[in-house]
Amino acid sequence: MKTIQARVTKNIKEDPSVEECDIWNIEATFLETLPDDAMRITTDPAEIGVNQLEEARADSTRSSITIRTQSKSRLQPGEVIHLGYQQSS
Repeated sequence: MKTIQARVTKNIKEDPSVEECDIWNIEATFLETLPDDAMRITTDPAEIGVNQLEEARADSTRSSITIRTQSKSRLQPGEVIHLGYQQSS
């Protein structure tokens, strides 16, 4: 697994109109170019402070990513996180 850095731009509740909903979206902008053969992006739960719900699919034309999490992360806009990705063979 390779890594890439991203800067957090938002940490928002997925559906603020539903109080019981505890799904949050961390939005981040890549600080590096994502390789053409990058397949998925995952986070380290210890780094973001919560569990990621599903792997985010990546393609090289995207400059940002949304990470769905169970409960709110401690991350604030401007913080840099490390994301792991797999490359196709």
